[in-house]
Amino acid sequence: ASDPHLAVLAADGTPRWAKPSPKFDPRGQRFNFAVSADGATVEFGFVYGGEKRVHFDLRQLKLVKAAAPAGAVAPPRQEGLAIADWVNTTRPTLDGKPLALQQYETSRSLAIHPDGQRFVLGTEWLLRAFDAQGTQLWQRAVPSIVWAVNITGDGRMAVAAYGDGTIRWHRMDDGRELMAFMPLADQINWVAWTPEGFYGATPGAAGVLQWHVNRGWDQAAEAFPLSQFRHARRPEALPLVLQEMDTFRALGLAEYAKYTREVQLKTKSKLPPGARLHYLTVGVSDYGRNATRLKLNYAAKDARDLAGALENTQTSLYAEVRAEMLIDAEATRENILARIDTMIRAADAGDGRGLAVVHIAAHGAVIDGTYYLLPHGVDARSIAAIKQTALDLPTLRQRLARLGQYTRVLVLLDACQSGAVTGDGKILQVDGQRLRTILAEMANVTVLTSSSSSLPSYEDPKWENGAFTEVVLKALGRGGDIDSNGLINVSELMAYVSEELPRLTANRSFPQKPAVEIRFQSEIFVSGL
Repeated sequence: ASDPHLAVLAADGTPRWAKPSPKFDPRGQRFNFAVSADGATVEFGFVYGGEKRVHFDLRQLKLVKAAAPAGAVAPPRQEGLAIADWVNTTRPTLDGKPLALQQYETSRSLAIHPDGQRFVLGTEWLLRAFDAQGTQLWQRAVPSIVWAVNITGDGRMAVAAYGDGTIRWHRMDDGRELMAFMPLADQINWVAWTPEGFYGATPGAAGVLQWHVNRGWDQAAEAFPLSQFRHARRPEALPLVLQEMDTFRALGLAEYAKYTREVQLKTKSKLPPGARLHYLTVGVSDYGRNATRLKLNYAAKDARDLAGALENTQTSLYAEVRAEMLIDAEATRENILARIDTMIRAADAGDGRGLAVVHIAAHGAVIDGTYYLLPHGVDARSIAAIKQTALDLPTLRQRLARLGQYTRVLVLLDACQSGAVTGDGKILQVDGQRLRTILAEMANVTVLTSSSSSLPSYEDPKWENGAFTEVVLKALGRGGDIDSNGLINVSELMAYVSEELPRLTANRSFPQKPAVEIRFQSEIFVSGL
């Protein structure tokens, strides 16, 4: 049975033996699943409907057979937005309009953010976040039905109770899972773990967690108890994971790398556990026979240099680094979109903890109010021809928005160079600030453009790069590691580029200033190229 419950019955229906469910039952708790403001305490019922109340205190690492102290936790907020028909239906609505779900996808639970501008919907198959207008911000595949969900009082996390008997904490800005907790049926023992496999457990639950490794369709899978990995048991770090919103900050990069290597060696897996980095670098110096008056000296080299820097240095932070690079003749409109689609499929198959980087160094143009990136093969003999053959921003934005539903996205756009002229003599103008503003309307997509206005983006033989790429490469070295912890977070990267780019171009007529829009905060790179 789906409880789960396993039994063998005799011919007359009497049980020979039975194995009842080993987990708590979160069904019927969509209204009373309670969480503390900081997410460190959860209160729930062990049986259907929420009876036999217990609470788990992550800071004390205790599962207590009683409700939490008065005022310590709160049930989910479910009023303040006109959300209707969300209990066990396939057509929940906001302001009378259906929310976009998959066919047959059943809504099960709801929590509205403290700011009243966002909400999370738990369904049969997915955990989804929407804004107050019904636009989806992100979605995450889930291990089982989302029977209950809550949002912490500080607004940082969504906490969900799943049909597999687990409670899981997710980052509110992108849905990435931070930690899971499973109480055992005896209501005494429990285990909690991060997606990477760092865990804490009572003695009676220490053997519950295992790494499950598939060996292909023609071989049996293998299981390796987590207790075999001496670096995995870190109960003291679990509260810090929620505090810091990141496993790496809680444990330190060195400890993380040591542990993941141990897992990889012992399980004989091709890859260690952890997040994936998938990047696409595009550089167009040669635009083809129909755009001979478009020329950049170092755009192709910019793409090569950044790709090399990421591939050679980020494997200590990411379990896998997937590279996509399009240079000159390869960098057509069709290829750029196809590579982003590849990133979307990879991100959809992941767990939302990775990072996708899209870097484009090319000419750009604003034509009749629409921004265009000029790829190889663009027909620049006239304005009308460019509109037909260039990559328009609405199309690019749609692809990046889809990518942002599944993972964090960092866009590095050096598409503001001056000097672009059409075949009929028209000067192509760009506006970096406007470009950044349009792209930054997407959730979970952080944008850094090479110029904050219609002023030039510079290249120079001294650097053998565009100024923007030159500064980004320096940031990924020691420059961007402002707090000297070996990691570069989003704010550090943006702060360094914003300060260093004008300094590098100070001797020009108009120093170059980048435009920045930050939509997520976390460590994204290892420093020290």
